[in-house]
Amino acid sequence: MSLADRFGDGKELVDQLGAMIRSDGLADLLAGFNDAGEESQVESWVGSIPNEPTSASAVQRAVGEGRITAMAAQLGASPEEVAAGLSRVIPVAVDALTPGGRRPSGRQLDALDLGELLSGVDIAGLLG
Repeated sequence: MSLADRFGDGKELVDQLGAMIRSDGLADLLAGFNDAGEESQVESWVGSIPNEPTSASAVQRAVGEGRITAMAAQLGASPEEVAAGLSRVIPVAVDALTPGGRRPSGRQLDALDLGELLSGVDIAGLLG
C-alpha cells in the first residue's frame, strides 16, 4: 500500500505532526534531527536554500520510536509507514514554520494549526 493510499490527503498525519510540535516544540524536533546527523537537512529546511530530503530511519531516530509508535496507533498505520510519511512532510512543514529563517515563538507554536499553514501544499502528492 502506498503512503497516499494509507494517509489519503495527509490531514491526519499533518495533525499528528502539528500536535507533536505544539507539545514538544520545534527546537526539540530540529535538535533530534541534528542529533541524528541531519544537520545539513535542518539547515536547508530553516534556511532559504532548497529543502533537502530526509529518510524514514532519520525520522525514527529524531522523533523517537515511542512517539512514532504512538502516532501509528492513532493513525491505524505501521510505525514504518508513519516514519516514511513524516520524512516527506517534515521538510515542508519546517520550511513553512520558519519563513526567512525565523523560528516561531512559543506563543505562535501554542496557536499552531499546521494543517492551515500547509493548506496550499499538496500533501497527498508528497506522499504519492
